[in-house]
Amino acid sequence: MNLNTLAAEEADYKSGSLPVALYPNVMRREKDGKQTFFARPIIRKHLTMDDIASDMVVEGVNGNMTREQIVSVWKNINCAVLDRVANSCAVDTGLCVCSTRISGTFGTDSEEFSRKRHSIGMAFRTGRDVNEKLNELTVVIRQGNSMRPQIAGIRDLESGKDGMLTPGGYLEITGSNLTISGDDGSVGLYFESEDNPENTVVLGKEKMGPNSPSKLACVVPAALAAGSYRIKIVTQFMNSRVQRKKPLSFVHDTPFTVVSA
Repeated sequence: MNLNTLAAEEADYKSGSLPVALYPNVMRREKDGKQTFFARPIIRKHLTMDDIASDMVVEGVNGNMTREQIVSVWKNINCAVLDRVANSCAVDTGLCVCSTRISGTFGTDSEEFSRKRHSIGMAFRTGRDVNEKLNELTVVIRQGNSMRPQIAGIRDLESGKDGMLTPGGYLEITGSNLTISGDDGSVGLYFESEDNPENTVVLGKEKMGPNSPSKLACVVPAALAAGSYRIKIVTQFMNSRVQRKKPLSFVHDTPFTVVSA
């Protein structure tokens, strides 16, 4: 993954446009009863610091550092930031200001912290370099008021483990607007390999059972090679009566692992 491949896939990459989809707001309507909508940015790709380091090398802003050296320095920076945050500091990285936060309620002003009732997490807010960049963006409504597929959960019934896929086992996917339908050649359920694109396997809509807006189920392809995968849905489904002209896709943000037998 680098700037060249990204640019080939998205013509407006780095153009300053932010693709956004609008979704019906079921909890809020206008005073006259009209439907309102909320906006959600469309995630183009899920990247790691390896990808960002590759971008820096392609653009020539890496100095004399290799991609591996950039990633190594970044990991060291992360460790240093985390050490400061863990010692009750708020660290401004430029992108964000991060600090610790406490969740849970206390019964009195002198109650002790208990991990059974309370938890420690991280708090983030935009840093000093972010707002100026965000103000330069142009929002582009890409999908109008259409509803995209949304995955709420994925269960590998064979292993019973989170983050695992068992070739030949049964897979259940729950969420909304999941129905895989349409005549476009790209429609299907994708097991996208993060290690080797040639290992990606696609199941057609005829392989789904059930195939409904709230639930998909299928047999995990036996041909999946060992490695890391992401689940992607491509469909033309809009509702029970209407198919959209162009397919919509949704990539689940959690990677899944296939272990060789």
